[in-house]
Amino acid sequence: MTASPLILGHRGAMAYAPENTLEAFELGADQGADGMEIDIHATKDGVIVAIHDDTIDRTSNGTGRVSELTFAELRRLDFGTGNAGDYAGALIPTLDEIFDLVERRSLVLNIEVKDIYRHDATYGELARRAADEVLRRGLNEQVFFSSFNHTSMAQLKISHPDVRTGLLHMMSLHEIGHYAATTQADAIHPAQLAVTPETMEQARAANLRVNAWTMPAPFSSLSETEQIEQLIAAGVDSIITNIPDVAVAQRAAAAALSAGVLV
Repeated sequence: MTASPLILGHRGAMAYAPENTLEAFELGADQGADGMEIDIHATKDGVIVAIHDDTIDRTSNGTGRVSELTFAELRRLDFGTGNAGDYAGALIPTLDEIFDLVERRSLVLNIEVKDIYRHDATYGELARRAADEVLRRGLNEQVFFSSFNHTSMAQLKISHPDVRTGLLHMMSLHEIGHYAATTQADAIHPAQLAVTPETMEQARAANLRVNAWTMPAPFSSLSETEQIEQLIAAGVDSIITNIPDVAVAQRAAAAALSAGVLV
């Protein structure tokens, strides 16, 4: 039986390994995470890859927009240099490689579509292509999509009603159940700051999962450990965090305390 809440490594175990790489995803799983959260973009030649930014400047030894570079060009670059640990030479992974990992290790996967600032057809097609592969592989019980662009999630649900979708948000939503129903969402993905008793009550009344994420400074005055503690106490369904090993340990401690076991 899976422990609750699920712990998902944010871009993998990104506190310890280069974000959105197979190394970070494997490490998170080794640390006991139930899965991971990734971000996707498409290359110039249409390959779906995991990367947060729409450029490679911050996370690799190259420069340029993902959409203007071919997959072969990206695979010649180093996405591990500059990270703690021996990760030099880490490669940008394809979505197919990540799905292989999800299958091999029975992981949960949250795919964030980075279309908050892009409303063109390119990103809608990207989500639909990813959803096609989820259904082809029979992974719809393990994979769910999310975006800050709630219109795109509504459109994805129309084209792919069998995939699960979630609405990312930083501040509280008004009348959560009614709002989520307009997009046919299966979940809300609030920042820790937006997880209030009212949020939880409204989400539960609407049969929505609550997959929350920790916030970096200066957006939160709480440490990530403190945020995780509050999210566990709030009863969320999933916690997306940079430090999955710490979250797994906190979850175990909370479960033991609830059971009356001293730890």
